[in-house]
Amino acid sequence: MSSGQLDYASLGLKVGIELHRQLDVGGKLFCGCSARREEGPGSFRRFLVPSESELGDVDPAALFEAARGLEFEYVYGDESSCLVEADEEPPHDVNRRALEAALTVALMLGSRVVDEVHVMRKIVIDGSNTAGFQRTMLVAVGGTLNVGGREVGVQTITLEEDAARNLGSEGRVKRYGLDRLGIPLIEVSLAPIEVRSSPQEVVEVAAALGRLLKSTGLVARGIGTVRQDLNISIRGSGIVEVKGVQELPLIAKIVEFEARRLSWLLQVAAELSRRGVKPESATGEILDVTDVLSRAGEGIVRRALGKGARALAFAARGYRGLLGSEPHEGVRVGRDLASIANAFGLGGVIHSDELPGYGIDEGLLRELRARVGAGEGDAVVIALGDAEVVRRALEAMAARLRDIVSGPPAETRAPTPDGRTRYMRPRPGSARMYPETDLLPIPIDDSTLERLRRNLPPPWDEQVSSLASRYGLSRKLADELLDSERYGLFLEAVEMGVRPSVAASLVVETLVSLRREGLDVDSLSDEHLRQLFRAIASGRLAKEAAPDVLREMASGRARSVDEAAGALGLSALSDRELLAIVDEVIGRNSRLIAERGERALGPLMGEVMSRVRGRADGAKVNELVRRRLEEALRRQS
Repeated sequence: MSSGQLDYASLGLKVGIELHRQLDVGGKLFCGCSARREEGPGSFRRFLVPSESELGDVDPAALFEAARGLEFEYVYGDESSCLVEADEEPPHDVNRRALEAALTVALMLGSRVVDEVHVMRKIVIDGSNTAGFQRTMLVAVGGTLNVGGREVGVQTITLEEDAARNLGSEGRVKRYGLDRLGIPLIEVSLAPIEVRSSPQEVVEVAAALGRLLKSTGLVARGIGTVRQDLNISIRGSGIVEVKGVQELPLIAKIVEFEARRLSWLLQVAAELSRRGVKPESATGEILDVTDVLSRAGEGIVRRALGKGARALAFAARGYRGLLGSEPHEGVRVGRDLASIANAFGLGGVIHSDELPGYGIDEGLLRELRARVGAGEGDAVVIALGDAEVVRRALEAMAARLRDIVSGPPAETRAPTPDGRTRYMRPRPGSARMYPETDLLPIPIDDSTLERLRRNLPPPWDEQVSSLASRYGLSRKLADELLDSERYGLFLEAVEMGVRPSVAASLVVETLVSLRREGLDVDSLSDEHLRQLFRAIASGRLAKEAAPDVLREMASGRARSVDEAAGALGLSALSDRELLAIVDEVIGRNSRLIAERGERALGPLMGEVMSRVRGRADGAKVNELVRRRLEEALRRQS
């Protein structure tokens, strides 16, 4: 497949957006606990198992997660969690403010609000919820989002509880923080967009929906408060759900990557059909091949077996040459098999398209192919590790290879920082939903809707104009500021006494500039910025020094504003020190002053600022140099 420009229209590329946003409504959805981040001192552990739906079916995504055999540890604090989060107590009544926030969004989108809100349970056993399910409720259906004259349909608006915070893994134990579990989360699902010319169309729709939610003043802002799921398909493929895209700029890259990957899988399916491969016979029996590979030469295979690992393998019918082929960077069937191996805690997978290698020579490969019954056009897939874990992982890989025979399968994938995706699990089905038995339906009356309708927030443009007027900002800066995840910090800075133009420029322009330099701006916490604003407001740090201080912290060379300022030698000059520098510059330039008069201000300012930049406020320096220049001119006259 060519790596050139894609014709998205001919591919039939469609993308549906599901925007999830935390609500800032004072507490969690089903209890009165705080929604603030907390590193709690206590913890407990659990295993989770799948359960049947009311019809007796088991969700395929739940089965996949159960096969991984993980144990989960939950860390909790006293203020951010209680027995509800631990699933030791039934949920309390639904947070009314959260429900009304979701109703407000529904009215703004022209959606039809349901007569009764019913809480449902959605099976999730990846450990992100202690109960093994997530509580969710449908609030409204239908509606329209207008994006630059293009009308995008709204499918559903739901209110649900956020998942626990992923704290990482250690061996077979995955850790979660309960401080995020239960925070109210609004989800707006849009109808699929037919991409006409560029994935940037999807970015524009996502941005417009994000602005609408922010305009309510009811959503939380900051890192981790917003996530987009993308449902991507092309003509002939299943729907691929990419979970948890947090940054708008990544959306276009992910959509393009998936369009290329799905197009390649269509070609793979066509080639498998040409080779006569059927889904039911696409993979052979999983066999233990430890004895064969025990004769491998130096490499990872010998080292793994030397540590007690077992080697298992199966034949992939008709897949020879297709597992390792990479028509576009990162698009490779073997890469998805490696993602499955990683999901089961294995270091990776070996397939015959990359052999000889890893200590396996041609002779050993022929013996291996004979052992698993691989024919001339077949590939061999091998994994090493604990025998039981390896068998479960290979079963998942075999299932995926069987699915590909019929075309790109529906599945759930995760984004990577570079704009690609990796396999997570099969896409969930209808068997994951069933009613919540601990909460009664909530009727929605006309008086509530009428009250909310009378108090809908003004349109985005009006809010931008008001912000620009109130703080003396350009309309462009006001628009970017209102859209920023750090908007609340701007308001805090102004309250501290920082000039609005300075605070807005730092929150919007400076942080964007540092990100373009490749710095980890997300490592700058809200508290880092509060420290910076306090230092500027108190006069301990000049506003000109702020970019250098932020750069020092974002690069990891300093942990605080004071540490960064000290390392850079940017502590603010006292009035006496600043005056001494100005007087010295004025005294050395008496001839320039005599020749140019008031026009000497520019060169004098340039010299003073070159000596004090970052240690004194520019406006203060300008005022002092101007005053001293006027005094010098009076003396000369």
